[in-house]
Amino acid sequence: MNPSVTSRTFSEEALIREFFEREHEAGARPGVLIDVGAFFGGALKPYLAMGWDVHAFEPDPIKHDKLLALASRQPFRLWTCALGAEPKDGVPFFASNESQGIASMLPFRHSHEETCVVRVRTLADVLAEAGVKRVDYLKVDAEGYDLRVLQGLDWSSVRPRMVMAEFEDSKTTKLGYGTHDLGRFFLEHGYEVWMSEWHPIERYGVQHRWRSLRRYPAELEDAHAWGNFIAVRREDAGAFAHVAEPWS
Repeated sequence: MNPSVTSRTFSEEALIREFFEREHEAGARPGVLIDVGAFFGGALKPYLAMGWDVHAFEPDPIKHDKLLALASRQPFRLWTCALGAEPKDGVPFFASNESQGIASMLPFRHSHEETCVVRVRTLADVLAEAGVKRVDYLKVDAEGYDLRVLQGLDWSSVRPRMVMAEFEDSKTTKLGYGTHDLGRFFLEHGYEVWMSEWHPIERYGVQHRWRSLRRYPAELEDAHAWGNFIAVRREDAGAFAHVAEPWS
């Protein structure tokens, strides 16, 4: 890793955004972003600024007003359903006073309390309804349900150029899968995969500490770590590696 950078400055979102901004500056046509777990919209705003078609998924009602305020920046659409491997109605949804960022269908903290029920749809059904036939960037931050969201996509008809999805065994083993299940999912679909590892979370609602970015397959340096996989289609792998190299 470049010694001039520090763990506090690293961001997977910034890394991916740099890749697409370079294409934008070179005159590439606007892309399509699917943001699953859109939170308050911070990650999607740069793509709206580039003229991308943005679909934001956020089931937590307390975040909807701020996301809807972005609706004047077209093309933008907010979906208030949750996403999973199969459709289901009336699924309990939980929030925590520790952090607004850990609202989930999975109550993985003692502080989680049920706040509403949500409808779960599959990404394949939603994209078909919206007429989306290509995706440039699929960002998934579903607080434990990341693999389930990916399993709900028809990969034979829509194959995103780049995907980011979170891993954290302390959440996902409760749903029957682990970090390597998610990593293998991307490899089996023909992607080049990078693992971005962060130190174990000490508490929610504070700045976390980043550890490393490296090619996958790889083992975690700390079994209790968490992080994000970045999966890149093979035809884009070289260009992305050039952007990622200073951090790896």
